[in-house]
Amino acid sequence: MNRWLRILAGLALAVAAATTPAVGTAQPSARRVSAEVFVILARTDAGTIDPDLAGMPALRRPPFSNFRSMELLSRERFELAASTPQEIDLPNGRKVRIALEEQTPDGRHRMRVSINRPNQADYLPLLQVVAAAGDPFFVAGQQHLGGTLIIGIRLIPAG
Repeated sequence: MNRWLRILAGLALAVAAATTPAVGTAQPSARRVSAEVFVILARTDAGTIDPDLAGMPALRRPPFSNFRSMELLSRERFELAASTPQEIDLPNGRKVRIALEEQTPDGRHRMRVSINRPNQADYLPLLQVVAAAGDPFFVAGQQHLGGTLIIGIRLIPAG
């Protein structure tokens, strides 16, 4: 299973690197933005893919395409603001923290996503990503009920 964790961590870093603009191009402040977080339980065992996940093509590409069943455990919508990180409880007892850092000149948003350690109050930095509204990104690797939790985060376009 460590192999999967390395693959998924590498994917998250690749997404962050591919979407991060050149140094010095970000504006110093971020406005408020709506976000939606999906918590998905994925398994390699044969099963079904939740119909609510069908519109997310990234989940059909590697490494996520290796999962043959996906169940949407929760979907939560909230406002992100630079001064107030949001925390979402995960079903395995951990929490994911999403912090909005700044808005880039092209309208995307730089965020930091981290997950706390079990039975600890501190948060380990996981990744920094720059995302455009409407394009979900995914963080995976937390184990739960014989499967893997996939956390999807999508900024909601204004208007």
